[in-house]
Amino acid sequence: MSASPFLAVTATDESSTPLLVNDVKLKPSPAKSTPVGPEKTPHLALSGLGPGKYELCISVAGHPELVFPLSLVKEGTELVPKYTGSAPLCCPAITSSSETSGGSTKQLHTLAFTLTKTHSEVILVAGWDYSGGTNNVAYCETYRDDLFSGTTYRTGVRQSIPKRIDNSTVVTIFDFKTGNRSRMVKSASGWMEMDRVLQGTVKTHLGSYKDATNVQKRYLDDSISIQHVYDYIITLGAAAPGSLREFHIFSHAWAGGPILIETYEGSAYAAGGAQQTRRDPNDKDPRIKDFELVNMPRLKDFKAAFAADAIAKIWGCMATTAYRNLLRATAKAKSDSETISVEWNKTTKKMTAGDAKKYFRDSILEYNYMAKLSTAVGGGLKVYGAPPGMGADLRAVPVGSKKHNHMYINKLTYALEYTALSKLFGLVPDDTGYILF
Repeated sequence: MSASPFLAVTATDESSTPLLVNDVKLKPSPAKSTPVGPEKTPHLALSGLGPGKYELCISVAGHPELVFPLSLVKEGTELVPKYTGSAPLCCPAITSSSETSGGSTKQLHTLAFTLTKTHSEVILVAGWDYSGGTNNVAYCETYRDDLFSGTTYRTGVRQSIPKRIDNSTVVTIFDFKTGNRSRMVKSASGWMEMDRVLQGTVKTHLGSYKDATNVQKRYLDDSISIQHVYDYIITLGAAAPGSLREFHIFSHAWAGGPILIETYEGSAYAAGGAQQTRRDPNDKDPRIKDFELVNMPRLKDFKAAFAADAIAKIWGCMATTAYRNLLRATAKAKSDSETISVEWNKTTKKMTAGDAKKYFRDSILEYNYMAKLSTAVGGGLKVYGAPPGMGADLRAVPVGSKKHNHMYINKLTYALEYTALSKLFGLVPDDTGYILF
């Protein structure tokens, strides 16, 4: 009898301990696996399928559903599965073998995955540079590559950093310019894109932010929103608790949070409105109130997603001039009782240095997006952001034919402010100039 082609999937962790593969299926075909054999390895029959591109979807204990693009290619009279693009390092080869039983021959194509025992993921968000031409995806990709290699040029020279991405770590990038969410794993020649999904039903409207009509269209469109990012993290927390190792947002930013496409809150949801505690469902940008239960009823799952050693960072600015003025004036005072004058939004405020320190600590350092995110995850999450009053710079470091793109805050530009933060509040920046909230 002629060979009957099957596809089988196995999985082990780094110590070669088998992981339970619950299900295997191919999309867009309805083909679904059946557990067979003494080890109950899922086998998926390829008979009846045609050549073309498919998505291999696998369900492994301790992991969310993982997707790998495959092509079924006709070789002679048989269909043979091959990777669409470069093979992932977590399963670099598809092996083929023949099994004969009861007079029939089974052609078996096996994908043997090596995964972490529990899922590992990094989420990177690229805001659309609505007021310039910066491609924030480039900063996501450089950071991704740094976390895999364990080296970086973010200070301008090569240095070692902790390696936080393994061969099977899923890197998810939300691109607010295109509106897509893409997932990928490392391959031998770069990164294998697992899938790319438009968030919402339409792409981001890229009309000038100076035109109110464009701003309103972005507000009303069913396009990518920070809510898509939150929902993804919530789903991850329910499916694979403790798997989110790093969460980063590269964009414009202010004390109220990252600015991803510069939308707004309707009057009912803005401060003083009848629904001011709630998120505006049309608003696409993050807000400080996002982590309140009324806006995130599944906060428990959101919190559960983060690993015990997780790191989050809101890249970009907090270049509020009044904050910088307050910090400088306070640092110059000789005692807490000394009265200082602060230029604050075109007015002059007078207060004691002691009151200024208290306000800076309680109303600026404690009331911002980074602090609220840390609190939402239980206070243990390390959340970094720009120091109050400081703006971010961009650095492109050429290394051979490759360009490494980094955001940072210039410590020389803000030398006085950094000295004040250390002296008054004990805050020391990391190597990119950002502080821990």
